[in-house]
Amino acid sequence: MAPRARQRPYTDLSRPQREQSFVVPSEEAGERLDHVLAKHVTWRSRTQLARMVRDGAVRVAGRPTKPAARVQAGDVVTLDVPAEPDAPEREDASDLVILHEDAHVIAVDKPSGMAVHPAGRLRHGTLINKLHARFRDDDPDKDRVPRLGHRLDMDTSGIVLAVLDRFTDAQVTDLFTRRTVQKTYLALVQGRPPAEGEIDAPIGPALGAETDIHMGIRPDGLPARTTFRVRETFARHALVELDLHTGRTHQLRVHLAHIGHPIVCDHLYGDCRPLLASTVCPDLAPSEDRVLLARLGLHAHHLVMPHPAGLGTLDLTSPLPSDLEAALASLRVLRPGGVACS
Repeated sequence: MAPRARQRPYTDLSRPQREQSFVVPSEEAGERLDHVLAKHVTWRSRTQLARMVRDGAVRVAGRPTKPAARVQAGDVVTLDVPAEPDAPEREDASDLVILHEDAHVIAVDKPSGMAVHPAGRLRHGTLINKLHARFRDDDPDKDRVPRLGHRLDMDTSGIVLAVLDRFTDAQVTDLFTRRTVQKTYLALVQGRPPAEGEIDAPIGPALGAETDIHMGIRPDGLPARTTFRVRETFARHALVELDLHTGRTHQLRVHLAHIGHPIVCDHLYGDCRPLLASTVCPDLAPSEDRVLLARLGLHAHHLVMPHPAGLGTLDLTSPLPSDLEAALASLRVLRPGGVACS
């Protein structure tokens, strides 16, 4: 009998990382080490990475080398991760709001402002860090490795599904690929859109954008379709319910901006400034003005899908968070030239 393949250990993200490793892909074979590092390590500049190589903090196939050394496909590059003074010895999972949990999946109500995974210089305090704190264990028989089933932008609140085993991970990927997952969002938008409608406009990287994450409507983009219904209208805003039929990056934000109704406090596709009472009532005295909402007005409200382990249907709902509820309550009483919030 052939020996059983050893599974690659997964980094325990509940604790500060001491090392980071990656395998050089075939398309990067022959490139300089410092150039390859810059693509895979986003928490240091290229100059800093080159210094780390010279200081022996980066190894290729277990051996120190030089910044200009050429790497080959399959090379394992390992670098020492500098300690962060503010990184906890172990992440805190006590503030997770659990919407559903069973042996295969866990659904969390993510607050706005929490990233779902480490990126760039943000390396701890994310949702996946906290999930690892909940499920990782030094005992191999008890150790479980949570993986994100999908993602939300940092500023978006609401439902995030994570899986707890390899089989479920594959099943969830298949369900999302086959578009058997129904995702409904709530958004506070500028202006008053039609009572209902469909936005069918392809999305791709925005031309001439300052950042790689900026998307836009492009004829050569990927197909993207959103349907919406207005739940409530206010003097100069509306609460809109949106069904996501495809899952393109920033789809709802791009589509709503495309039809002239960007989401409130959208720093990429709308007005990044906080929503103020004076936005609705321009004649308010400065002493009466106040912030109604200071974050992206988008919330992942409802998710329905076949349970990936065949256990019926997952039907998950995240209520509107208190900051959005308070903003809506204020908009209900604010009128141009009229009533100030109590």
